[in-house]
Amino acid sequence: MIGLIITGIIAVSAFVVIPNLSYVNLLYTDQQQLRNIALDTLKAMLLEAGYPANWGTTYNFDPDQVERFGLALAESSSFYVLDPDKVQRLVVGNPAGFMEYEDIHTELALQGYGFNFRIIPPFKVIVNDVDFDGESNPITLANLTEGVDVLVTYNTGSPIPKASVEAILLYVLKGKDTFYTGIEAYNTTNALGKCTMNPDVPDGITDFVLVFKVTVADVTTITSSYKEGFGEQHIMNASIVGENITLSIPEGPGWEKGSAGTRWVDNVIVVNKEGAWIIYNGTRSDEDKITWGGENWIWSRLFSSLSYYNPLFIIVNLSVPNPRRLVLFLGPDPNWMGMRVEAFGDPTGSGGATSAVTVQRDVIISEMTYIAELILWKESP
Repeated sequence: MIGLIITGIIAVSAFVVIPNLSYVNLLYTDQQQLRNIALDTLKAMLLEAGYPANWGTTYNFDPDQVERFGLALAESSSFYVLDPDKVQRLVVGNPAGFMEYEDIHTELALQGYGFNFRIIPPFKVIVNDVDFDGESNPITLANLTEGVDVLVTYNTGSPIPKASVEAILLYVLKGKDTFYTGIEAYNTTNALGKCTMNPDVPDGITDFVLVFKVTVADVTTITSSYKEGFGEQHIMNASIVGENITLSIPEGPGWEKGSAGTRWVDNVIVVNKEGAWIIYNGTRSDEDKITWGGENWIWSRLFSSLSYYNPLFIIVNLSVPNPRRLVLFLGPDPNWMGMRVEAFGDPTGSGGATSAVTVQRDVIISEMTYIAELILWKESP
């Protein structure tokens, strides 16, 4: 009897345990297969130049002419060096043209899978947030005068002590028909990853931008913040492709009313790893006019030496109407925030998937280090 009972217990246990073990093994195998596909896909995106090799720099960009997708810089002999022009084509709304998700999905042969791709800085720089909840806030004039708080963390949220923080203030003065640059501030983060920047602020500032250069060990990221209430920041699009800078008023409901009146491009400032540089002074002629709905709705200029600067983003000094004043515009999105691609694909798609994986790789763009991240998941049948 005892033997029969023991045999029965073993049999029942086998019926319960073995299927569970099989399910766990199948789940592990499925996850590993998904990870392998994600790694292969990320390598293809980052190591292949695609065809044509310089497809991102093509004038009058047409995504249908991209026969093979890849983000690598064709002229580079090193691995994981990306072409900034190709990366710019992953920014939806780029006035110079961009790739659609479905086009790249097909190019990468990812039928049955969904993905989201982004290129982010190696660490976070959070500006002017008293609660430090992970999001930057625009700066008020009072903040600028009393001191701007900065928090530097890893992307996981852990604070980074002893990070070197530099800030450059660009600003416009009331009653002055120009802008000013060159006020700098320096500090180092404490054990909590925090510091306060105190630039020498002149009287009469009406608009300003702070550019931050943060260095941890030998890795640097560049980001910026602007004045609170800066409505003009969101009624312009910008792109940097090859030697060309393009500005335009975006289309959409309500933009026509908000975009009425002439805007003049007075100055263009390029920001790179070394600082901020004026590369263009406007004349307030028709060549520097931007208006909604007419032949001047887009402003585009070729700068023969632009690639020499390795530009990260630009600051444009604009004369805007209603009332007529000078403002500083940051672009293109999301470069001025320190990243290159905020989200290409479906940033929420992995949340409802039964299986999803995340893979990352360090990359170089315009001599700066970033993290390329791919999230891949199985789509529901």
